[in-house]
Amino acid sequence: MRPFRSVIEQPKKVIFESLHAIEDVIVSAFPGVAALLTGAVTATLIARGLGPFGMGQYALIISVSAFVVGISDMGIGQTAIRYASQAASQSDAEGQFAILRWTFRLRMLFVLGLSLLVFALAPTIAATIWHDDSLTPILQLSLLIGIFATLAHVPTIYAQSARRFRMNSMIQVAQALISFAAILLVAFLALWHVEIVVLASVIATAIGALAFITITPKAAFFKSDTSSRLTHVKLRRFLTPPTIKGGETSALDSTSIGSFARFNFIDQMVSVSALAAPVWLMGIFLAKGLIGIYTAAYYVAVPMTILTMAIGTALWPRVAAATTLKGNKDLLRSAMVLTMFTVVGGLCYAVLAPLLMPLVFGVEYASGIRVAQLLCLGWCVYLLALPVSIVGYNFGVVRISWLINAVGLIVIITVNVWLLPIIGPLAAAAAFGIAQLIVGVSNGIFVWRKMKRFAKQEGGAD
Repeated sequence: MRPFRSVIEQPKKVIFESLHAIEDVIVSAFPGVAALLTGAVTATLIARGLGPFGMGQYALIISVSAFVVGISDMGIGQTAIRYASQAASQSDAEGQFAILRWTFRLRMLFVLGLSLLVFALAPTIAATIWHDDSLTPILQLSLLIGIFATLAHVPTIYAQSARRFRMNSMIQVAQALISFAAILLVAFLALWHVEIVVLASVIATAIGALAFITITPKAAFFKSDTSSRLTHVKLRRFLTPPTIKGGETSALDSTSIGSFARFNFIDQMVSVSALAAPVWLMGIFLAKGLIGIYTAAYYVAVPMTILTMAIGTALWPRVAAATTLKGNKDLLRSAMVLTMFTVVGGLCYAVLAPLLMPLVFGVEYASGIRVAQLLCLGWCVYLLALPVSIVGYNFGVVRISWLINAVGLIVIITVNVWLLPIIGPLAAAAAFGIAQLIVGVSNGIFVWRKMKRFAKQEGGAD
């Protein structure tokens, strides 16, 4: 049996060996803190200004623009971070910028195409599904948020792939402050209408996108030589991911960059659908006031989402650079220790923070306390499984990740359709937690089996 002292000192050793990772998580979390502080005031202002009914309308509209942004990503963003980080770690600047240009081309092509499609379908969505045709022009206006957000995506990927976490933080903090200023202006002028709030978000996103583009190397968007003129570009070449140094398959993962992008595309479609499904199903089964209460509860869980994004931001470049079984094991061990400490704090937050909902948002939102607690618990599960799911990409989990997430999507839809008419928004929160548990356990089993198999192979080779 291991001495008690060594058991105690092991996490301490891992933590001190990961000081740079901890620093990057803190730096990456800084924009999250800024977004949390500004977002808390913003959510309070919107919830009180619009009321539960208006909050429900706002949630439905924003869910569509968020869906367009997520689907238009098509897994390209995650692919770009992985392989641009690989290129940057090998000092392959041209390969890094080639990946970023490919990302920019595809994301703009897809977001514009999807926005046009949703623009045409907006009257049907508003009148037939939401039973409120007054939301049609507001829904169409909100699509601009997705277009401008996509423009701002490449600067973020560039900073993350180059491990310029401070630059990445500054970009996101600036965006949070711009959005906050827009809502403060709406509050100052007392213009509390759903269309005004959406318009303010569009303007803020546009200003942020244009500002961030100016501080990003132009090579991330366009190649300066004549070989890239549009007259010589064929569609196949336009869509095909570039070849980079280090982008070949490895002993741990035989997935090429093209296959990774295709599998990630399917996975992204499933994941974004899983996030949008609860709100859309509530739009069918529940009154807009109840959707507003669920949205306020989701705002309470935002700190958990920010924390997961910060940890993911710090992990992705490191995972992309880990090419050996030992390197991946060490990285996973360090990440899991840090994450477990974080989850303890998350559990305390999940129990206590939602109790403040009536005080912060108003007494009409008191029924959202249990909803917020369940949502936060679901994010704790997601956070605990995050290191395993990210490291799993080095073992080919991308090939089955879409299938695992599809099971989660089916669970979310089934539980919501069954329980929404009975227990209201609690059904959506419970479905989220159950789905995250199933997805996390499935990813864990896959990675454990892969590591065990490669360990046997290495043992046999010795």
